[in-house]
Amino acid sequence: MKKLSNPYVFIGVLLLTVIVSGLMCNITTANTNNTNSIMVANGSTVVSGDLLIDTQNMKKVPLFAEPGNILRPIKNRDFSTAYMSLITGAAPKDVIKNNSYITANGHISSKLDGPAKVNIDENGKVSLNAPKSMIWGYKLPYTVAVKNGDSINLVQNNKTIKTLKESEINNDTVPTDFVSANSLKTWFETANDGNNVTVDYYLGNFNDNRTGVYGEKNISHLFGNDTYTYMRNYTAYAPVLVYEHNATENEISNATSTVRDLAGYPTQVRAANAKEFANGWNNTIVPPHSTAHGKENVSFTPIVESEATSGSATHGVCPAGRSLRDAIVALGNPLPVGMSAGDEAILYEYRPTIDVAISNNRDYPIKVVMWSEGDGGSTQIFTKIYELKDNATYTDTNSTSNSTSDTDSTNESSV
Repeated sequence: MKKLSNPYVFIGVLLLTVIVSGLMCNITTANTNNTNSIMVANGSTVVSGDLLIDTQNMKKVPLFAEPGNILRPIKNRDFSTAYMSLITGAAPKDVIKNNSYITANGHISSKLDGPAKVNIDENGKVSLNAPKSMIWGYKLPYTVAVKNGDSINLVQNNKTIKTLKESEINNDTVPTDFVSANSLKTWFETANDGNNVTVDYYLGNFNDNRTGVYGEKNISHLFGNDTYTYMRNYTAYAPVLVYEHNATENEISNATSTVRDLAGYPTQVRAANAKEFANGWNNTIVPPHSTAHGKENVSFTPIVESEATSGSATHGVCPAGRSLRDAIVALGNPLPVGMSAGDEAILYEYRPTIDVAISNNRDYPIKVVMWSEGDGGSTQIFTKIYELKDNATYTDTNSTSNSTSDTDSTNESSV
């Protein structure tokens, strides 16, 4: 008899033998448990190196029922699994629809660049949707502290997960990435029953419909530390760009303003406020056809102002506000919320970064870049607006830039 030199032919002969035997003898296996070997849910995010499939505990299915399950071990040259499948008459259920980014041991391969979205079809088979362009989500409330008598209830998805007495509020019992334990205690002392404050956030409402990502560890692992830092810096519901690898940044607008000296108002304080305004808006992302606020964790110095209802104003933000406003409006976007069209750019009682909001009516995200140069009354505030166009659908790197400049007006009566 001629020896079979091709291992696939040999395995094929054994497979045929076992299948026929299985049909005759109704071969089954003891390891036919219903363990779900896919480690993540549909719509989840994974990156290179993550475990996607638990290959050690995959459900075994009789070969006579689904003989195709043995093909992947053979293709992957996993002959030990193929051999055991033939001997026992049952093979691990093939749960892979497309293995472009899935290794033989069930991990995500190094071929994947960026955060992929897991797709599990109606037959329970998994594939990965690799990112092709930009991905953004939103900073959304997750854990809320609700005052209830002498305690607070920590609530997630309308369900109380923990109740704490005031004395029990500390860094070990409450999330502290967004609200410190001390500030939560301070809030508790003046809050009325039923009042609430958000103490933890997650990333959700992604533009590609992937599911939400919770916790600093997961967000940083999947999208990077910079993404988590950005998320912490901005207000609730802020858009957060989590993936920009395949995009081109084109400058489309710019503007400049100068602080200058203003009689009756301390120049150095105004200059410091102008610089902080630039810092509070620098690198802010605004998705297409939406709005965004600036950073939350910035600090301004108030100056006494009789015209303001509160009795003070953050003078110095108006020159910086003009720079941002002019660059935004030059693109055809509406006047930002909380701003005026005059020299006194920021309206009284509007917080310069938290309440003021800018719009983007274009089809691609924009990024605000702001910085300052000089000191005192000579401080200049520069703004550049970049449009982020994904290379998957856009190849023209040429763009038209709109430039505006402060007219050096001396009428700065309240800026």
